[in-house]
Amino acid sequence: MATVMVVDDVSANRDIVRMLLGYRGHEVIEAHDGADALRLAHEHHPDVVVSDVLMPGIDGLELVHRLRTDDDEVAAQAPVIFYTANYLEPETRPIAEACGVSQVVLRSQDPHELLDAVDAALAGGPVSIDVVPPDDFAQAHVQAVNAKLIEKVRALHHTERRFEAMAVASPVGIALVDADGEADYINPRLAEIMRTPIAGLLGRGWLACLDAPARRDALDLLLGNATERRFTHRVEFGDGTVRSLRLQLRHIQDDDAELAGGVLMVDDVSDVIAAEERLRDETQRRQDDARRRDAERLDSLRRMAGGAAHDFNNILGAILGYTSLAIESINDFSESLPAGLPESLLADLDQVVKGGERAKALTQQLLAFGRREITQPATFDVNTLLREMLDALHDAAGEATVVLKLAPGPADVRADPRQIGQVLVNLVANAADAMPGGGTISIATSAGAEGGTAVTVTDTGRGMPADVLNRAFEPFFTTKRSTGTAGLGLSTAHGIVSQAGGQLMLDSVPGEGTTATITLPGVRDQAAPPAPQPAAPVPPGGVSASSGGETLLLVDDEADLREVTARFLDGAGYRVLSAADAVEALNLLDRHHDPIAAMITDVVMPGMNGRQLARVAKQRRPDLRVVFVSGFAEALIDEAGNNLEPDSMIVAKPYTRDQLLAGVQSVLRQS
Repeated sequence: MATVMVVDDVSANRDIVRMLLGYRGHEVIEAHDGADALRLAHEHHPDVVVSDVLMPGIDGLELVHRLRTDDDEVAAQAPVIFYTANYLEPETRPIAEACGVSQVVLRSQDPHELLDAVDAALAGGPVSIDVVPPDDFAQAHVQAVNAKLIEKVRALHHTERRFEAMAVASPVGIALVDADGEADYINPRLAEIMRTPIAGLLGRGWLACLDAPARRDALDLLLGNATERRFTHRVEFGDGTVRSLRLQLRHIQDDDAELAGGVLMVDDVSDVIAAEERLRDETQRRQDDARRRDAERLDSLRRMAGGAAHDFNNILGAILGYTSLAIESINDFSESLPAGLPESLLADLDQVVKGGERAKALTQQLLAFGRREITQPATFDVNTLLREMLDALHDAAGEATVVLKLAPGPADVRADPRQIGQVLVNLVANAADAMPGGGTISIATSAGAEGGTAVTVTDTGRGMPADVLNRAFEPFFTTKRSTGTAGLGLSTAHGIVSQAGGQLMLDSVPGEGTTATITLPGVRDQAAPPAPQPAAPVPPGGVSASSGGETLLLVDDEADLREVTARFLDGAGYRVLSAADAVEALNLLDRHHDPIAAMITDVVMPGMNGRQLARVAKQRRPDLRVVFVSGFAEALIDEAGNNLEPDSMIVAKPYTRDQLLAGVQSVLRQS
């Protein structure tokens, strides 16, 4: 093991050589410059000296010369190896040979070259040479140093020109800042971006690129408390122009890993930001257009469903009415019919009635989807309704668990509580279908906008993909394998909530469940219009004894339904005047001089509708009572679900004889 002294002004270089020599078991002494090396050479008498050539103060050439002329013979005869990245071997050979340098090894060579050179120097032992005269050494030294200095100056000048070319051509602004936050270089692009001369950005002028909080962060980085920061800033210039800037500040370290400052890069991204905003606006516009088209499509489906249900109700009313009359006739004349025939006929007609009831339920769903169902809005507390419905919700949930999370205090809304309850049961049933193995259904209430109430129904089921979610409210669209009226549940719920003035929205992620949100309007301060009055129930045993003898005016454009309704009324003892439209009805009012107790009119008719007819008729006969019959409430119910004719009675189509007679008797009993 030998003692090797390593001389280099860069600590990282010394560390590398120390590690290399350590692998061979050598003891390493480190000197940070030539003067330090001379001192350590006297103290330790190293076996070999490994020195850099280009160093401040006493460089490697001067160090060798001084060693060779030193009075300490042991130190003077130590072999020296130049380990350099600046001088090539031919450049140092003349003076190196004169001073007794054993070998010149370049840092770019394989590290083993240095280890082999050390081994060779140790094998050769102490050197013995003639000392170069001081004047000759000085001349050779100056020539070598000057040649290298010129080379380095030219290289530095070339580097500066390349840097300047890059900085000037750079599309981003650049500032070089020292550790004190003072900029000593600004490229032209930064001056162009900031609309400020370069001189105005030097020193601390570059901080104008940042707002006050960002300036503090930037100066903090320059003190060594961060390695990189990114900023965004909007700069407003004197002419009112606003530009968007993106900035990146990174700190710079010198060779000793001490913070030396930072480099700031500034990019004017106003055009990019404007393009992003245009893209967002365009995306929002397309989304709005898509929602508008969806709303228009849904509205068209609603109108179609409502219109179809209205016409179907008239047909269905006639079918059920005549079936009811046929059943009564069979019961009245059962004794005169052959044995077994009445029972057979009644059984067949019972199947017709059952089919009619199923069709009636379907039309009610279509009317609810079309927001045309006759409702009975009232003010009620949603929290109370949920507590009262808890058993029904548990039944609808099946194996799933229902959890209520109700907001404190009342949650008053105005809607038809029966229909809202139907919606909640429907949503819970859908949630349970999405969790065949069971799960949790959470029903929560919270305050909505403008005093309204929001109800959310959340499941932990399989969720819905986007294509299914987009069509969830379409009538008869379903992913379930079932028959009957599958696919009307969500469309019916959507129509009910919309008719109540609220919104029903779905949010779903495949594999993460679905959340349905019902938003219902709050109760306004002013008194709400009265709800449509339901027909009073018929007393047990049918029509009361007081019904009979009064004259009624029946108006309906559907001949079959008008005929069966007239027979219902006639069978109850009323005298019936029939009209096919409003014009004929007004003519009957003018021609018939005896009292007419009530008018029973359809709402939707060609020409003058039922509401218009009722107004004209009451002007001619103020005491006339009015019963509206309709399955299509568009002309009779406003958007909030309120009855536009509060003094009237509404009987929903298709109606039974008892329902019709109950409505008639209710208006006749009014004072």
